[in-house]
Amino acid sequence: MFNGFYYLFQKIQKYPKTALLSSLLFLVCAVFILQKITFNEDITRIIPSNKTNNNTASIINEMNFTDKIAVIFKKKKGADNNDLISVAESFTDTLPAVKDYYLSVQGTLNEDLFQESFKFVYENLPIYLNEADYKTIDQKLNNDSLSKQIQQNYETLISGNASFMKDVVVDDPLQLSFLALKKLQQFQGNGDYKFQDGFLFTQDEEKIVLFINPKYGGSETQHNEIFVEKLNALKQHISDKNPKVEVQYFGSPFIAVANAQQIKSDILTTVAISVSSLMLLLIFYYRNWLVPIIVMIPTVLGGLFGLLCLYFLRTEISAISLSIAAILIGITIDYALHFLTHSKNTQNMQALFKDVAKPLLMSSSTTAVAFLCLLFVHSDALIDLGIFASISVVATAVFTLIILPHIYKGKTLKHSHAIDKIAKYPFEKNKILIAFTLFLIVISAFTYHKVQFDGDLSKINFMPAEQQLAEKELYADNKIAKSLFVVAYNENEDRVLEDNQQIFNKLQSNNYVNNVQSVSSLVPSKTEQLKAIERWKQFWNPSKINQTVQSIESKSVAQGFHEQTHAEFYQLLNKDFSTINLGSLKQFNQQLYNEFVHGKNRYLLSTVVTIDPQNRDAFVKNFEKENHGKNLLLIDRQALNEQYLGFLVNDFNSLVSYSFIAVFVILFVFYRRIELVITASIPIALTGFITAGLMGLLNIPFNIFSTIVCTLVFGHGIDFTIFMTSALQKQYTDGKDEMPLYRTSIILAVLTTILAIGALIFAQHPALKSIALIALIGVSVAVLVTFVLYPLLFKFLFFNRVKKGLSPTTFFLTIRSILMFTYYVIASLTVSVFMRVFFWVLPISKNKKWHFFSSVMSGYMKSVLYLNPAVSKKIFHKEHLQKQSVIISNHTSFLDSLTIGMTYSKVVYIVNDWVYKSLVFGRAVKFLGFYPATKGVEQGLVPLEERIGTDFSVMVFPEGTRSRTSEIGRFHKGAFFMAEELNLPIQPVYIHGNADLLPKGDFVIYNTNCHVYVGDPIAVNDDSFGTSYADRTKKISSFFKQEFNKIRLNAEDADYFKQKLFLNFLYKEHGILKTVKRDFSQNKSIYHQLFYLINDKASIAHITNDFGQLDFLLVNQFPSRKVYTYNLNEEHRSIAKASYINQKFKIKYADDLSEIWQNSNVLILSHLQQFNNDIPQNINQIILVCCKFKPNFSGFTQTRDELKIQVFQRNETN
Repeated sequence: MFNGFYYLFQKIQKYPKTALLSSLLFLVCAVFILQKITFNEDITRIIPSNKTNNNTASIINEMNFTDKIAVIFKKKKGADNNDLISVAESFTDTLPAVKDYYLSVQGTLNEDLFQESFKFVYENLPIYLNEADYKTIDQKLNNDSLSKQIQQNYETLISGNASFMKDVVVDDPLQLSFLALKKLQQFQGNGDYKFQDGFLFTQDEEKIVLFINPKYGGSETQHNEIFVEKLNALKQHISDKNPKVEVQYFGSPFIAVANAQQIKSDILTTVAISVSSLMLLLIFYYRNWLVPIIVMIPTVLGGLFGLLCLYFLRTEISAISLSIAAILIGITIDYALHFLTHSKNTQNMQALFKDVAKPLLMSSSTTAVAFLCLLFVHSDALIDLGIFASISVVATAVFTLIILPHIYKGKTLKHSHAIDKIAKYPFEKNKILIAFTLFLIVISAFTYHKVQFDGDLSKINFMPAEQQLAEKELYADNKIAKSLFVVAYNENEDRVLEDNQQIFNKLQSNNYVNNVQSVSSLVPSKTEQLKAIERWKQFWNPSKINQTVQSIESKSVAQGFHEQTHAEFYQLLNKDFSTINLGSLKQFNQQLYNEFVHGKNRYLLSTVVTIDPQNRDAFVKNFEKENHGKNLLLIDRQALNEQYLGFLVNDFNSLVSYSFIAVFVILFVFYRRIELVITASIPIALTGFITAGLMGLLNIPFNIFSTIVCTLVFGHGIDFTIFMTSALQKQYTDGKDEMPLYRTSIILAVLTTILAIGALIFAQHPALKSIALIALIGVSVAVLVTFVLYPLLFKFLFFNRVKKGLSPTTFFLTIRSILMFTYYVIASLTVSVFMRVFFWVLPISKNKKWHFFSSVMSGYMKSVLYLNPAVSKKIFHKEHLQKQSVIISNHTSFLDSLTIGMTYSKVVYIVNDWVYKSLVFGRAVKFLGFYPATKGVEQGLVPLEERIGTDFSVMVFPEGTRSRTSEIGRFHKGAFFMAEELNLPIQPVYIHGNADLLPKGDFVIYNTNCHVYVGDPIAVNDDSFGTSYADRTKKISSFFKQEFNKIRLNAEDADYFKQKLFLNFLYKEHGILKTVKRDFSQNKSIYHQLFYLINDKASIAHITNDFGQLDFLLVNQFPSRKVYTYNLNEEHRSIAKASYINQKFKIKYADDLSEIWQNSNVLILSHLQQFNNDIPQNINQIILVCCKFKPNFSGFTQTRDELKIQVFQRNETN
């Protein structure tokens, strides 16, 4: 991995002009393309798109919700209605200057609107009359009322006022149309307003309110910014000329524009503050004013590259997502800091790439994958963020490795900075910090589930002061109401009108409803229209028509009108009316049609319902109950957004799982070991767990933005863990503690992140402030876990075994061992209870009970061993077992007793006290008559003789305790004294493999052999081993060891130590294990020959250039060997020193060549290109292994010459 970047570094060094030209070309292209990027500042783009059922989603998508702008004209001191009217007229007269940005204005009653409305209702008059209207008409038809009306009509005409009233007077002398026109008033305002002098006044006549229907939605900020700017200019112009009237605006376009402008302002402010602070920090630390510029270069280029990619992938880019992505500065700058921190400690570029390339690429890859998971969230802004962030972080890491080596030459800082001093502090050893972190984990276990999600967007929406004041003015005279939309939908126009009419009628009588605006007021259902027309015909029967026409005609002429002035009205009374449809409404008023009629391939009719907020839930519940299964849909826009935000919470929960799985996979790709991946995942999970716990404890809810920033916290937790893993793995590899160096990188990263996020405290936008709070908590927790708990965890799992002289293990070996020991404990307790119960119950003799329970015990022991199918279990020469004897065996493992039990059941063990007094199987061994060794052989001979009878043998481990290696220790005399006194033969049993299967002090069961070799019995009268038990102890001990060595030489082939060898290098870094595996595969047969060529008790001087693999095999072949090694490669020497074999075997790694010669008699030269040193006289044998030089040793004769191994023996001197 690092070799590729080092190769690229060399190429750039060789062709600098080409590299510079490529960089300039990239920048020119980037600047050119960036000018074409379209930004969308709509904060609602962060709300996930709907995931409701297909029908609901389709309806919502087809709806055309209008975001009106309220224009409020308010009296100041000394103003009257005329002042209000004058300003309102001036405004409406000037408003056409911005006609490109609005569709219509509501709240005015001008001549054109009146005439259009009059004409529409006049031509369809019966449809808009109800029973109350007919009663009014009856009153109008009485003689006095009719005379009075005709007189008023005449006065209206001759007054010259309101020229548009001429048509009303002529065509509608009874002014029946005014009864119908009242139905239209609901579309200009509700009961809190009234029409007066052509404008919509509040009831107290202190304000006039107009409603502008914008052409562009509230989210189309680019157009609305121009509209808002022009409206503000118009407001200023009018206010200057009319100081007695205050003009205010309120509406979503103004709020959206204010949000966009505030976001832009906050971005500039926070970026300026964070960048300035970062520059000061870096100058202060590195004492070099160029460093802040240098570290920003990869971040800037990475951001540019991310924007370029986003430009080609998306038609427009969400500004809010980029404002959140500004926090990426705190992440991406870490890569440059990590590089700079390491570069000041090494001048070797190849070594530098080796140290930083992997953690940087891992960090950026895992962070990128975490952000890419945002693609699964149904939100345009979050998708933009995911794409931009993932590309940017990887690009920044790559640019760091490509560019920084050429523009920054690291040098060791002469001063000791405060950050360096902090980094040197061993946080993982501070008991207070450990206790505090553990305390947070415990607390979080009780509080993490209390975290809630707050879906109220108003709390994170920026509301400027002027909009807050305007909102108060708009609702000052009435409490804030909640608007809901009831949508009737159908492909058939008549059917949808019927449904809409029915729900309209119900809503009018609903106690929860304050006001209803429905298209049914203008276009009733066909059924209702036909009824209304029929009612008109019933009312205007021919007799009444004639009477009415005569009365009007006579009184009109008498008043001064010409004859047949009202002929149009007379025709109306006799007109054959027909029904109207939605097309009629569209011809009458396109804006009104667009506001209430929607849909593409079907009709969607919306009804606006106004209710008190406290009644919302009850109304919704009642509506859904009564209209279930009907083609009706209730829409609450605010609740809809909250519902979508609820989807985001679900998406976020899935996102956490996706991210964790993705990061897990990326970590596995880099580490290639599930153990390292699991270990590294624990602090990442703990960071999220504690962060959630603290939020629950402090009652800090999640909102849509803090949910997003959790991705950043997650990314930081990953970065810190990866950097710390690199430090710990490096220390595990070569024993060198470089944690202060890595801690310095992390501390700088934390400081830069805090500065970047802390700058958001200066933001005015609530969303960005919420980001700062969660991010600061999360990053603080991440660094606490990384510095305190993670090193403890890593050292416990990996370092502790090395310190104890135990082989590294694997996840699967550990799990399998735990399961086997669990079975062992459960089975032991079960057998113990079984024996205790049935020992007294079975109606058989004690001797038979012992036989039976011994068989049960043997079967149980065998079952434990057979749990591991990977272990080869064999018994050789079982026929040598005597009916009764004193069995002696080597003792290297906890499994030895089980192995003997598997071999032979009729055995009485001489056991240690811990076995005899064990809570698990102590009772069982007592029932079986096992004898404690601490009582002494002399005291126990009589009861022991009674216990063994004539067919049980005594099992003794003459070493008295387990040895740490396969080497057999000194035999004690007890077993041989016992054999002499009991007049029993000695039965040697050689257990091979258990020393490696389950070594002393370990709990891990490895994959190796469990072979039992039954030797020839040594008779009581066999004098070849001596006549006294003391002599027999020595001679049999020597004989036993010789025979065991023969077994080992025969049984242990070239692959025997392969698993342990590979485990030794398993978690080393930089491909060491791969090198060792390749070397072993090529040379294992050569290494195996050393088993035979070198004495088991030899003192070996070893000069090599390998990683310590040959030393590992030498001491494992014969643990009694002493090895003194000098490794010519200092790095390889450090790696070999860090092996656990240094704690377990007699091996020493020298830092000077002279230290290896003393007391050595064999010299091994391995993996050397040359060797010219003098050979001391005490060296009798020289063995060359895998060397590439031509040997010439004075005073030595070559006794073996093969391709990769040569042996030289010192010449004998007289």
